[in-house]
Amino acid sequence: MSATAELPTRRNEAWKYSDLRAALSGADAPMVGDGAVIERLAAAAGRLETRTVTGAGEVFVDYLEGDGFEPSAEIATVAPGCAYHRIIVQTGAGVPLSHCRVHLAEGATFRQFVVAQGAKLARIETVVEAQRKSTIELTGVYMADAGKHADLTSTITMAGADGVARQLIKGVARKGGRGVFQGKIVVERAAQKTDARQHHHGMLLEEGAEIFAKPELMIYADDVQCAHGNTAGGLDERALFYMRARGVPEAEARALLTEAFLAETLPDWAPPEVREEIEDRIRTWLRKERP
Repeated sequence: MSATAELPTRRNEAWKYSDLRAALSGADAPMVGDGAVIERLAAAAGRLETRTVTGAGEVFVDYLEGDGFEPSAEIATVAPGCAYHRIIVQTGAGVPLSHCRVHLAEGATFRQFVVAQGAKLARIETVVEAQRKSTIELTGVYMADAGKHADLTSTITMAGADGVARQLIKGVARKGGRGVFQGKIVVERAAQKTDARQHHHGMLLEEGAEIFAKPELMIYADDVQCAHGNTAGGLDERALFYMRARGVPEAEARALLTEAFLAETLPDWAPPEVREEIEDRIRTWLRKERP
């Protein structure tokens, strides 16, 4: 059934920077089943998949390239001692929505990298629940041009002891572009000896750009190592001056510095051809001509 009235707006805490109801502008948005909003939208559209991972780290690549309203969702279960590696490439200009819910058994590993170029409203959600001795690594890049909105939202729940979680998201926005990061790590009482680190760094490339960030740590265990951080700013003017003083044109110097800023997130576990594609997408975005 259609449930447009149930679509989240900025009054919903989990969607406070991304007004889905406004983005869809009254379009029909049927939802079925239970779970998160995108899961229910994907189920109605026939784009809800389930996956059981029993291998040692095959890489799955998902492309979000459509220009319409395209919700998709996945529920993945990773068997004990196994690994799931996932890459999401978002380029579509409409309302691409992605939700991935991952259940990690004991000793399992989940690694994910996202490159998002934004859209009218693009949102990529990741929800991970990890049992003891699990490893989670979430990295990503967003690049929001004028009129583009890129939202990376995630929740990691450490439910068992001796787990490791790493999250590093970096993003850039130009005038009229909006980048959003919402990340939450929950360390439950049973998750003693957890080592969790979460960092987001945003760069405003022009006046009029917007970046919203909400990093969170919720810790209920008392024997853990946890930290999180968030920064937002512009290019290092001293580094820019140094490069220009050595004959590098300003536009090229800015592109090179921004590329170096984003490069820290790139996955060393990605196949060479996929990593090269990601690097090319970043370079193309940074060097494209502006109106």
